[in-house]
Amino acid sequence: MLSSYSTVADTPEIHRVKTTQQNISAVLYKKEVGAGTAVKDTPEIERVKKNQQNISSLQYKEQCYTATPVSTTPEIERVRKNQEQLSTVKYRGEIKQATAISDPPELKRVKENQKNLSNV
Repeated sequence: MLSSYSTVADTPEIHRVKTTQQNISAVLYKKEVGAGTAVKDTPEIERVKKNQQNISSLQYKEQCYTATPVSTTPEIERVRKNQEQLSTVKYRGEIKQATAISDPPELKRVKENQKNLSNV
């Protein structure tokens, strides 16, 4: 069966929502804004630009520092060997064999009871 539908009249609420949607729309907003006006460089703007350039040159430009060579001391050798050993254990998984611990009497009793129960 086909039903007949009727259109809903534009109530004030629907009209308000449509207007709001048009205002929110980025396309219409950009069309209304148009081109901006150029601002002349004032002394304050010039000062800020100069400060920004100075800050940028300090923070982002590489500065060449010369490093002082350090001779290999026994302490550095010890630390280097320790780091190699730690890396070997952590990243390659070379873990030493652990000593087996026998089951305590209580655990043996529980295992035996479980075995007996599963046989029943």
